[in-house]
Amino acid sequence: MSSLKQSEITSRLAEAFAFPISAYDALVDQFITELHEGLTQEDGMPMIPTFVYELPTGNEEGVILSLDLGGTNLRVCRTTLSGENRFEIIHHKWTISDALKKGPGKELFVWIADRIEEFLNTQCQESPVEGNYPLGMTFSFPCEQLDINVGKLINWTKGFRGNDILGQDVVKVLQDCIDAKKLNVTVNSLINDTVGTLLATAYKHPGCEIGIIFGTGTNCAYLETQSEITKIKSEAPNYTSPTNMQIINTEWGAFGNKSGALPANDYDRLLDQRSSQPGKQLYEKMVSGLYISELARLVFQDLALKGDLFVDESGISKTAQELGDLGVKERFDGAMMGALEGDETPDLEVIERHFQETYNLKTSRPDRVTIKTVCQLISARAARLSAVGIAALIKKRKLLALPNKQVIVGIDGSLFNKYPHFRQHLEGALYEIFDAATVKARVSLILAEDGSGVGGAIAAYLTSKELIQ
Repeated sequence: MSSLKQSEITSRLAEAFAFPISAYDALVDQFITELHEGLTQEDGMPMIPTFVYELPTGNEEGVILSLDLGGTNLRVCRTTLSGENRFEIIHHKWTISDALKKGPGKELFVWIADRIEEFLNTQCQESPVEGNYPLGMTFSFPCEQLDINVGKLINWTKGFRGNDILGQDVVKVLQDCIDAKKLNVTVNSLINDTVGTLLATAYKHPGCEIGIIFGTGTNCAYLETQSEITKIKSEAPNYTSPTNMQIINTEWGAFGNKSGALPANDYDRLLDQRSSQPGKQLYEKMVSGLYISELARLVFQDLALKGDLFVDESGISKTAQELGDLGVKERFDGAMMGALEGDETPDLEVIERHFQETYNLKTSRPDRVTIKTVCQLISARAARLSAVGIAALIKKRKLLALPNKQVIVGIDGSLFNKYPHFRQHLEGALYEIFDAATVKARVSLILAEDGSGVGGAIAAYLTSKELIQ
């Protein structure tokens, strides 16, 4: 490939994935509009009330259990809250077998109760100070939440098939299995991992009001004024709040679904069309690890079929069949993408080796430069769009308008934690939206610690305190 042609390709891609500074204000304003709409009506950004009415102070003390049921593992945790923003967590993790995933849901929950008993026998030999151990449940599957401890399972995802408990309250199903074993445990709260991220960060860093996941997917939870949440029906148990506040699970991946506000290009539209949910989660499809790596794969495939990548001495472009796994959906993941973008070797040997060993594709040096550029363009846009969501919440809540208010944002997820330069691009975008001096002085992006484990425990503590009161 000539240097002129490589320059043309790079310029074309840079234009396709551009997100200029001039576009920030309008997109932030639209984001705020959709946040407001989600609080007042059901059609739009979900903005789900969580029945959690306060944040921890950091002075809470006690021994609390939690469990985290995800797509691959079950984790049972024992968190000791020591006050003074200190905690200690002990946990054990078990892999969920395919038989359990594909079998009856009741059998899965019986197995979970068995694992709780196993954990109690090894890690909690002493009895709780009074009554039962409270247990907070972090559950990463769609539920209709009717109270802090009531969640009806809407459907399974991630390969689970336990249809016998669809429509049932997962807290009650688990509690029945626990009671059958006569364990001194009460499941008293149900949250998702984003709410957990907020609670865990707020315990160590009081004043944190926003918790975010930037990983395989993306989501955000934040503390909202109760009077702003006008869509809650008067007969609902969370129509009023004892604190006049309530944490909202935004499900902000849905931003732009109706408005079409996002700066989509042909690759974005192709990814959306081929996804399992076309027209949905459009923000997530531009921001999260699962989708940005798929975007990069689509670009590689397109360039190859046009003769702009992987062309050998014969000058003949690759066919779809010759691309092998690179032509197959989701056969290029976020970890791979991060490794390629992070390749600082003189001849980009990491990229060369990856494409040779994984896809049996030889690369020239210009190919490798183009591949790295594609990863950089897509991840930088993702980080800048991520900053739009954060800025929208800061502005909506008027957090920087409060004198001397420190804005603390708890963030978890592999994109933020591990992806090369993602954090720097995100912070740089916040400097552009506000101004660098303000952001440096008053906005802190904090790496969250174990939101699903510690956050679940804190939710259980806060619920126990509320029941006592």
